[in-house]
Amino acid sequence: MRNHLNNRLIKILMALFTLAFLPACKWGKEKDLKKSVVKVFTTTQNVDFYEPWKPGAEAHLQGCGTLVPGNRVLTTAHLVNKGNYIEVQKFGETKRYVAKVEKLGYDQDLALLTVEDKDFFKDAETVEYGELPHAGDKVKIVGGDELSIKEDTISGLDMVWTWEGSTFLPALITNGDIDNKVNGCPVFKDGKFVGLPFDSWHKVEKTGSIIPVNMVRRFLRATEDGRVYGGMPDLGVYAQELENPAIRDYYGLTGEQTGIVVTKVLEEGASVGLLREGDVLTAVDGHAIDNDGYITLDKKSERIQADYLIAFYLPGEQISLDLLRDGKPMKLKVPLKTLPTLVPYRADNRHPTYFVYAGLVFVPLTYNYMQSADWKNMKPSLKDLYNHGVITAERKQVVLISHVLPHDINTGYDKASNLIVDKVNGRPIKEMKDLVAAFAAPQGNYQVIEMDEHAWYGSRIVLDAKKAPRANEEIMALFKIPADRSQDLK
Repeated sequence: MRNHLNNRLIKILMALFTLAFLPACKWGKEKDLKKSVVKVFTTTQNVDFYEPWKPGAEAHLQGCGTLVPGNRVLTTAHLVNKGNYIEVQKFGETKRYVAKVEKLGYDQDLALLTVEDKDFFKDAETVEYGELPHAGDKVKIVGGDELSIKEDTISGLDMVWTWEGSTFLPALITNGDIDNKVNGCPVFKDGKFVGLPFDSWHKVEKTGSIIPVNMVRRFLRATEDGRVYGGMPDLGVYAQELENPAIRDYYGLTGEQTGIVVTKVLEEGASVGLLREGDVLTAVDGHAIDNDGYITLDKKSERIQADYLIAFYLPGEQISLDLLRDGKPMKLKVPLKTLPTLVPYRADNRHPTYFVYAGLVFVPLTYNYMQSADWKNMKPSLKDLYNHGVITAERKQVVLISHVLPHDINTGYDKASNLIVDKVNGRPIKEMKDLVAAFAAPQGNYQVIEMDEHAWYGSRIVLDAKKAPRANEEIMALFKIPADRSQDLK
């Protein structure tokens, strides 16, 4: 009887001990996770792409960072890409430490920071990288103003549009919305780092997006051994889906064959001389491409766009393709590279390119420039170039007269805005640097700028070549322009 009572007493004591100890264990684990989180404070200076010589207004951003191996802080590029002064702060401390950008990948929206003061890393814990979560997996997002811990569930994997890089990236999608205050904070599954939240579009409303750990590993691989980040690769083709039975038959697909057809090989792209228009891509890296351009990674994964696989390569690395050419199966290896675009998002968005001559302001058409205006008021021709324009031998950039700074020298041209420049003094303008040489060789007494704007503005602007230099000095003084051109045109 006594032994029976003793056994019951032991069980009760063990149960009480377990109830008391488990919350402490749980809190201890969460506290360890928080030791890998830092706050990031950035003082930025915005850029005016309409008047690019002007220093922009100062702004203050606050976000999150993740301590990763190598005594570095991983965060989003969006938070630090225009930072003039960056500070980091550990959880539970008031002291801030000065940080500097070590590596930056705009199109991946990732950045690595370094901190010179080694005291910052005392009692801090770097994360351990985990495996890519699947749909239904539970994750913890650690961050925010009070460095809270929020639980969420992964709903799937998708390609989303990143606001920072103006491109599509692989992303983990969460069931719940993610507050932008935790962008750059670590996301954990079973105590291991699996990604960090970032701003994106092209996903279901009230959901969140996370840069997955395999994309983080790609960024670290791209910047190891002191390498400068080289950007995201691209196959350099346009392709069309083949859902309709007649078009599949037209391109020679039989039976259960599926794929997408190459409709254009871009001039500056990786596939020049390798792929042809009319080639049907049937598989990438051994993964069959369906008629909608999707692949299935494994049994646990949902369908995802075939571009997903390309995203993990570095420029110069080869990707394996299966294709049908004239109905015959082929295999190719394509060395990938970044794809220059006619209307780019400027990676270096702190130093816009410009040239001022006689009050005419010349700029390249970029996504940043288009963002500085109201999209619905942007000329349809410029929208079309953004959506469909490609680089050719005749045009590397779209060169615009964005607007005119008024002066006697340019009387009558004051309403000129967003005009595409074709020639200056008979010389074709393929890109901004062509302007400098063209204006140095006037046509007799005149500087002649030609545009293809017959139906709206006109075809020519003619300036007095002898009066222009003096007028330019007066305009620069009047409008407080420090230099008539950006540093990259000198």
